[in-house]
Amino acid sequence: MGFFDQMKQLQELKQKMEETKKKLDETLVYGENDWVKVSATGNRRIKDIEILKTDDKLVLEGKIQSAVNEALDKAEAMMQKEMMSNMPQIPGLG
Repeated sequence: MGFFDQMKQLQELKQKMEETKKKLDETLVYGENDWVKVSATGNRRIKDIEILKTDDKLVLEGKIQSAVNEALDKAEAMMQKEMMSNMPQIPGLG
């Protein structure tokens, strides 16, 4: 494989990564329990936190943390899956 072939392959990879990032920015995942609902993008950015119940401040704080972590874990898994599915098969690296 020549230099120009490698450069072309790198450019294609860059384009796929940009497409994947855009797709992940537009995809939402949710972390939810009976106290709070959190939405995040596939790129791990919190979009919304909806409080469903406010009876106990200490419990609510823990539930927010739990829902945020759930949403971010789902976003991380989605991002890894998307990135791996878009990686080209490069000879010698598999």
